[in-house]
Amino acid sequence: MGLMASLKVLGRGPTFSAPLRAMAPHKPTLFGSLALERWVALAGSVDHRLKTLAQLRASSLIGCLW
Repeated sequence: MGLMASLKVLGRGPTFSAPLRAMAPHKPTLFGSLALERWVALAGSVDHRLKTLAQLRASSLIGCLW
């Protein structure tokens, strides 16, 4: 891959998952979801691995693909 091709890839910007793209038109829902994700990430009383495991289990129970 040449230099120009790599610059085109870098120029695309960030990619977002489908749930974020679906929430983007409704700003209060988007910001609420992002705030919840931030609070979960910053919570320090539980180990990060345990939080990740709990999120994975909860999403599998409700059938979430993400």
